[in-house]
Amino acid sequence: MTSRRGPLLVIGAVAVTAVAVGVLLGVRPFAADGVHRLDAGDDGAVVEVEVGEQIALELEGNPTTGYAWQVAEIEAAILAPRGDPDYEASSDADGAGGTYTFRFDAVGAGETTLVLLYYPSWEEPTDQAGRFKVTVVVE
Repeated sequence: MTSRRGPLLVIGAVAVTAVAVGVLLGVRPFAADGVHRLDAGDDGAVVEVEVGEQIALELEGNPTTGYAWQVAEIEAAILAPRGDPDYEASSDADGAGGTYTFRFDAVGAGETTLVLLYYPSWEEPTDQAGRFKVTVVVE
């Protein structure tokens, strides 16, 4: 009787390694319900999505300080913003921070750089502005 356990272990190890390498490189090979969820930990990543899928990006912020996240760079023919971001405070306390959620639709094939900056609304962004950047490849 020949054991088939060896080849199955090799196939399993290859699959786990491929997913681990993708995660380490910042590539998300699949998304539940067609929505790729990103956050500050994805800064600098390359994300692959398909036309028709969405990206939901969550970033912490505090609008009571006058600072806000603003989209600074995007190719809307590839990745289109879906309205204004939602904001949810982390508590009911005065001056509490919270989370901004930006949504984007993958509308055309190509590659775009998505850059958001966090700065006071009454100023132009400077090198001191908070920054989030991700490369999005739409297939």
